[in-house]
Amino acid sequence: MNASELLDQVLRSNYQRAGRETGYWGRYYWRELNKKGGVATLKHMLEPAKDDEIAKGWQSLLDAGRIDLSIEYTALDRRFSGLFTEAELAEAQKRMERVPEYARPRDVDKRDLDPAEVQTDVEYAEGAVRSITVNAYERDRAARAACLARHGVRCAVCKMSFQELYGEIGRGFIHVHHRKPLALRRAEYKLRPTIDLVPVCPNCHAMLHTKTPPLGVDELREIMAARKR
Repeated sequence: MNASELLDQVLRSNYQRAGRETGYWGRYYWRELNKKGGVATLKHMLEPAKDDEIAKGWQSLLDAGRIDLSIEYTALDRRFSGLFTEAELAEAQKRMERVPEYARPRDVDKRDLDPAEVQTDVEYAEGAVRSITVNAYERDRAARAACLARHGVRCAVCKMSFQELYGEIGRGFIHVHHRKPLALRRAEYKLRPTIDLVPVCPNCHAMLHTKTPPLGVDELREIMAARKR
């Protein structure tokens, strides 16, 4: 498989992953990719913008902390950079440099992780248990109910069910995880419970939060699958 064919494969995979993680499906991008192929599509999309307006797809990736799924990130990948001109790569680099610091992936202190959901307005004394703090949307009963009505109470990562494992005491128990935590920084952000929230077990919830922004559900699932090979 040559670089151009591999690029097509990666872009198709990234499109699916971005759609599942952010709820945004770039139909125009998908149509162009199928019609013209990856190289031509990216070359067109890397043309300098005429204004500073943030594209909807780019904003969705920023909100979810998934800039690694962007066309800019992909074009700068050393496997594909030879397919693009210096000007196109410079444009991709310029856009990546504009990514806010808070949206850049980084590790978190494992001591701050605990598979327990807690209220963000609860204060703990020095030395007390450290836990994941969840945002208001994850605690909102209506949002949670809408999420679970759509997705059920099985963990979206490991597929475990508390009721199957523990019987009646596990009925209805599950955490919900916000796919797009960085979207909360935008005043105009409106939650879509069936898209932006996803059911996860406490252990997988903790593991999603081993990175900031959190890992994607697909990403954690792939990590688990790789361990079983």
